[in-house]
Parts: sequence; C-alpha cells; structure tokens
Amino acid sequence: MKACAASAALLALLCVFVVAFPQPAFAYRIAYQNYEVWSDRPIPRAIEPVLDDVTRRWRTSPLYDRATPAQIFICNEPWRMWLYGMHFSTQFGGVADVWLTRHVVIRAADIEANRIVPPGPAPIADAAQRPLSYFIAHELTHSDVSRRFGRTMMLRYPEWLLEGYADYVGKAGDFDYAANRAAFIAGAPAMDRRKSGLYRGYHLKVAYLLDQQGWPLERLFAQAPAEQEVERWLRAGK
Repeated sequence: MKACAASAALLALLCVFVVAFPQPAFAYRIAYQNYEVWSDRPIPRAIEPVLDDVTRRWRTSPLYDRATPAQIFICNEPWRMWLYGMHFSTQFGGVADVWLTRHVVIRAADIEANRIVPPGPAPIADAAQRPLSYFIAHELTHSDVSRRFGRTMMLRYPEWLLEGYADYVGKAGDFDYAANRAAFIAGAPAMDRRKSGLYRGYHLKVAYLLDQQGWPLERLFAQAPAEQEVERWLRAGK
C-alpha cells in the first residue's frame, strides 16, 4: 500500500515537472520583445507582426505591463495540446496555466495567416474577430488577472467575468455593443456560451459594466454582481 502511494506521488511530481518545464518537447524557439515563443515546428518571421498585434490588444488592459515576460507554446501536434494544455483535450484554441507557470498554450496555428487551425472540419466561429493574435492576448489576460487577483482566481470569480474580460481585451474594441445587446435581448444562440462556445454574451456583460457604467476594473473584480443581475440591467437598459 505504501509502495503504491509512493509511486502515485512520484508520478504526480513527474507530471507537474513535465508541465512546468515543457521546453524540451518543443524544438523551435524565437524571442521577440518580451515574448518567447516555442513550437514543435519551425517558427516563421511572420510571428513578429502577429506578436505586435498581440501587444496592441493586450495593452488595452490596465493590467498590461510591457516588462511582463510572455512564454507561449504552439502545439501543432495534438498530443502536445492534449498534455500541455492540461485539459486532456484538443478541442480548444488556447489555455493559460494560471496556477503554476503562467505559460500560454495555443493549438496548431497558421502563423503567416494569423489564425489558429480549427480542431475539426468546421471553420473557427467569429474568425474575423478571433485571429491567432486574439487567442494569445486572451490567454495572456488570464495570466495578468492571475498576477493581480491571485492564482486561485478560477475558484473565486465567475466564468462570465474571467472569460468575458479576456474576450474584451483579446478583441481590443472590435465589438459592436449595440448589435450584441440586441442579439442578447433577442435570445440569439451566439450570445449563449453553452450553445455557441463563444464568449460574446460574457463580453457584453463586461463591456456594459466597464464602458457603459464606467466601472474601473478593480471595482469589477471586487464587487462583481451576479450574472443574472447584469442580464436584468441589460434587458432594462439601465
């Protein structure tokens, strides 16, 4: 029994080590400004304008600091996404490790086209508003929130706030508030995370509080209202 427990503990430590230090599994690396990008395939110089666009998006957040190092791992091989994404899935665009390393893991990407490669035959939803640079900025925002509000943020804040704010920063203003509010009131599936997989409904709630009501970000995280309350305000046009 003790031997089994010791073996399980050793395996857990090995898994943590592998996730914390993924660099040996990625043969290619490029450093640019405060970014360090790793990939399992050669990285074209086109990554530089992509990262410039990440900066344009990322800096719209008051949490942005240009001195913050950003380590990004692009997983073109599905097994790397499955392992280093820590979701044991390959069906998502990116993930940030907010608990341990604050690394950002991104799925297979066409860097020259500034886009991620869809996990299936269907194209990426809202692709025009969500290029590769969006996904990177989105995940870096999660890392920033972790730095500012604590590593346990996933336990303490609601999904609509965390994902809505990351979508808000990732899209850098490429969001029609009036049109999305009208879609929300009409019950459009695109505004429902469970139906569409998109964060547009969450983004709308964050944009309402930050832009329409003028809440500072610190207040939003200190006094986040219930999601149902924000939805009531949106419907009422408060």
